[in-house]
Amino acid sequence: MNRRSAWPDATAVHAALAPVGALLAERRALYRLAADMFASDEREPADEKLDNPLFRFRVGEALAGRALFDPTVEDDLAPVTTELRSGEARLRVAIGMGANDLLAGAMRVIRAQSFSDGTPPRLLTGADGEPFTRALDTIQAGLDKARAVSPQLTDDLLPHVGLLVILDPETSGGLISASSRFFPGLILIDRPVNPFDVAEALIHEGAHQKFFDLAITHDFLGADPAEGRTFHPSWSGASWPVEQVIAAFHAYACLAQFNEDVARAGESASLGVNSLLPVAREREEEIGEWLLAAETALELDARWLLRTFLEEDTADLTQESTAMAPEGRYALDPLLRVARMAHSRRVLLARPGSPPELHWLSGDAGDVVVRLSGESLSAAELGSEYVRALSALVESSLVHRVE
Repeated sequence: MNRRSAWPDATAVHAALAPVGALLAERRALYRLAADMFASDEREPADEKLDNPLFRFRVGEALAGRALFDPTVEDDLAPVTTELRSGEARLRVAIGMGANDLLAGAMRVIRAQSFSDGTPPRLLTGADGEPFTRALDTIQAGLDKARAVSPQLTDDLLPHVGLLVILDPETSGGLISASSRFFPGLILIDRPVNPFDVAEALIHEGAHQKFFDLAITHDFLGADPAEGRTFHPSWSGASWPVEQVIAAFHAYACLAQFNEDVARAGESASLGVNSLLPVAREREEEIGEWLLAAETALELDARWLLRTFLEEDTADLTQESTAMAPEGRYALDPLLRVARMAHSRRVLLARPGSPPELHWLSGDAGDVVVRLSGESLSAAELGSEYVRALSALVESSLVHRVE
């Protein structure tokens, strides 16, 4: 592995794939198009709803074919939350007495996913009085600290956090902070006492949320061609599947950068006793070395992310179809719904099914889809520069020959 004195800036790596604003717009477009596919007669959801982890959970379950999407479910977070601010950073926190009722289902799912036994964790809210007030003050102090120490990284990650909930330590099972892939945008933190614990948790869990948004809008994780391939970290007896490994790699890369910012600020002595910052770079390297040997389990954008963070060569990362479309006229699958992104000009396709399909396209493939969404065209009418893109779309059954 190539070792250099300076490591890549995570914010620049992220921006090369998608700037923050474009990534958020694409994520929202995905949930908007999916919701429309499930309930087309409903009013288009506002951004606040599209960012709501409870809404995103329900859309995700429908996309996975595990549940039907019910547009009438009431999951508005506004009445039970407040927004903390620090410079450009914003953080929505559950504070209202009704938060435990509204998030009870989420806590049950998270308990089943993350906790071995016992009752679901309980949220601390304003109903808990002084313990909650002190915790909320510590969250604000931690947000201020994260932004004071590492403003660019904080502003890059926090827009992907939709809600923070504070857990009652009597029910948290020793958890420090956590995210759930079932509730994207939601992060949980045990009642904090050290602002630096909060700052680290925001970077750690914010990195996971950023990764999730990248993964659902880019070519990250496909079917693992080597089933059963697992990573065994040297620091624990755990066994991680590939999707967990690449997410952990990304989180440790962000934590390692934050650790360097903490050291430059002269704040290393303020870290909590359970801080991962001192070991973050070492773990990033260990995980990265394993992933480089398992690259075939990753799709193109995830390979690029991995190699760029490790400063490995990315020049050979290409994925072009060699097929050629025969003569004839071509049309887009009539079941497809098409949305083109204003920021990036990428195209999102949604096709109903069990489960439904979502496809992101860019470059020539996106241009071909937009042109075919209006009328059928021949390969000659599209132009020779689009033949390879057309062929790839035919191979994926998104475009059909009609004559």
